Amino acid sequence: MHPIDNDRQLAFAADARAALKELYLVSGAAAQLGASGLQVQDMQWQAIERAVRNASAVLRVRDGSGASDGSGASNGSESEAMKSLQRLSMLCDELLGRRAMGHVCPSTIWRDLARAGRDAYEQIDA
Repeated sequence: MHPIDNDRQLAFAADARAALKELYLVSGAAAQLGASGLQVQDMQWQAIERAVRNASAVLRVRDGSGASDGSGASNGSESEAMKSLQRLSMLCDELLGRRAMGHVCPSTIWRDLARAGRDAYEQIDA
């Protein structure tokens, strides 16, 4: 591996971890409220939207370049972290879509979000 490729891989990994942490934190806070039947405030919804955009940007970069080392193969922990980030982002997108359509988000969706967040968080330092 070339030093430039290694630098790119490290930068990508740092961006991915930051996006995952941000999405985990904002979605986790909202999930706690939603699962308890409490209202999620507009500021929290906006934070989720922003975190989803950031996570989507990281996922697009990864998808656009294949693996972050440019070889077409990624290591297992990176792959699991990206899968976790993708699942968490997808669930947040689903919630945002339901909100935009004026649908109530049942507590089961909030619990799924909380579970996906915990699973994703485990991957941050894996």
